[in-house]
Amino acid sequence: MVELKDKYFKEYSDLIYDKTGIFVRENKRQTFMMKIEKSMRRMKMPSHEEYLMYLKGNNSKEYFQQLVNDITTNTTEFFREKEHFHFIKKNLSFIMENNRRIESAKEIRIWCAGCSTGQESVSLAILLKEYLIRDIQIKILATDIDSEAIKQAIKGEYSNSDCEGIPKVLLNRYFDKVGTGFSVKEEIRNLIRYRLFNLMEEYRFKKNFDIIFCRNVMIYFNNNVQEKLVNKFYRYLVQGGLLFIGHSESLLNKEHKYTYIEPALYMK
Repeated sequence: MVELKDKYFKEYSDLIYDKTGIFVRENKRQTFMMKIEKSMRRMKMPSHEEYLMYLKGNNSKEYFQQLVNDITTNTTEFFREKEHFHFIKKNLSFIMENNRRIESAKEIRIWCAGCSTGQESVSLAILLKEYLIRDIQIKILATDIDSEAIKQAIKGEYSNSDCEGIPKVLLNRYFDKVGTGFSVKEEIRNLIRYRLFNLMEEYRFKKNFDIIFCRNVMIYFNNNVQEKLVNKFYRYLVQGGLLFIGHSESLLNKEHKYTYIEPALYMK
């Protein structure tokens, strides 16, 4: 029985890794398999063999998406890791001096890669709305691999406890009170496009980005995938563009061309 469980763990974890880059560590085995079984019940699968057959089949998209939704973690909050938001607020002139494209194109392009339920992208939109000069358009692309998280982000409604970290003046200015929580106002929603997106897939953008936020996402990848990902981001940043990663993450032991600015912040 133990060998059988080992076999299933390996099959599921290999499948997840191959398609998403998510690396399931051995010490997460029990939690991971509990999530697999939850997903099986949701999809009414009678056995691991049948579930794996569907996940590996030609028409596996719906099944695999549900599995991804069940195993991913959506820990986030407004203005999380405040140091990054303070840096942008204090250094907007530095950012624009090192990236002339923003002023010449009259726009700032930001990608929130791994946006979860939207708090990070909303926080950025509010910050830039408050402090960026008025004739610069704010364009934020916010992506995540979890379709349920994206639906919640698009809805833009958050509980009272979700909004505790938002300064009251900003809460009153950019949110409407609804029921037992708050709803993001249209003027902020209109600055953000939410998309379902797998970071492991090849992708092309019409224009590169001035800032990329990918914070507390790479902790779910092994070093090899992390290195590939940060170098993908490098290609999609403009010269002088900034990459923000989580403070628990680092580019140590990875080959890259970034210039180190401060902990969890790098420049192309």
